[in-house]
Amino acid sequence: MRDKIEFAGPEWHARLKALLERYTTLADPGLRLSICEVFTAVPPHLDADGTGRIAWHCRIADGTVAFHDGEIPTADLKTIADYDFVLRLARMKIEEATLADYRALQAEGAASGKLVSTGDPALVPAVFHGMHNDLAEITA
Repeated sequence: MRDKIEFAGPEWHARLKALLERYTTLADPGLRLSICEVFTAVPPHLDADGTGRIAWHCRIADGTVAFHDGEIPTADLKTIADYDFVLRLARMKIEEATLADYRALQAEGAASGKLVSTGDPALVPAVFHGMHNDLAEITA
């Protein structure tokens, strides 16, 4: 069993960055994609700037990943989610047996306003889909 690390904590972000870099090498070398995730109502010990939010973004271009803390105004794919709500999704592996439950939970989040996504998920290369499961395995 892999060691678990706290969702959206510094170690989790470092693991995410490494996975983005690894999966980018498997994608089309001409991939150009920007992603931003913002987590709201975060636990106080993760709230370094007192805003109640944690955010990260990346820009992928020509095989290179530029990964940074913080929110950007627009991205090809942007998600703003309540921390406790999205934690349930972050821990869930996406497999044939769980896909319907995962999508139902996403719909619940969208309906309640706890999960707001903009952009086109089809822009994410299929090879990236395994990255979610890699993170789910280690997310505490």
